[in-house]
Amino acid sequence: MKILLLLTGLLAATPAFALEGVRSEAALQGRFELGPRLTHLRLRNEAGDELGLGGIGLYLRYRLSRRFGVEGTLDAVMADELAPEAPGEVERFATPMTLSVLFYFFPDSDLQVYLVAGGGTAAHQVDYDALGQRLTYESPLAQFGVGAQLRLEDIRLDLSLRSLAMVTARKSVTTQVIDASAGGATYGVRQPDDRLEGAMMTLGVNWGW
Repeated sequence: MKILLLLTGLLAATPAFALEGVRSEAALQGRFELGPRLTHLRLRNEAGDELGLGGIGLYLRYRLSRRFGVEGTLDAVMADELAPEAPGEVERFATPMTLSVLFYFFPDSDLQVYLVAGGGTAAHQVDYDALGQRLTYESPLAQFGVGAQLRLEDIRLDLSLRSLAMVTARKSVTTQVIDASAGGATYGVRQPDDRLEGAMMTLGVNWGW
């Protein structure tokens, strides 16, 4: 969170970086942007345990006006770790989907700094290999962050840092036995954390029309 506040302060203090190339409101309004991105997700549970997941994503943006836009995203991230509470490897796979509102500080600049806020849901799959168990569940999520987009001719480079909060939807939790000969009976059925917090960093490129 300290990093997020520091980045917000730095970005808010960068009007000197506003480049030439003023574009009219008509040229910005109604514009679509689509592109891929690299995604790194760092999560922390209520016990303080941290987990990093990495992957790729896709984002689509639509410009409502000079200063406001909307963004839809879909990411696929995964991690392979050794769990402290169970033997063997634990493979985690998550697909966050979000819908957010964007506010642009310098809408007429080639360097567009923005705030992003919104929500969505994340589908999780956790495989406990040594236990022969597969845990699946969903988590509603909220996000808030800052980002910057640099226009380079027909493409744009985009960097963002977002704070996330997830809450497990208990009714969505299911456990599947994928290997009955494993040690699941010894260690019991795994359960997801009730709440996760963390940060997401994205680096993408997009094209507009």
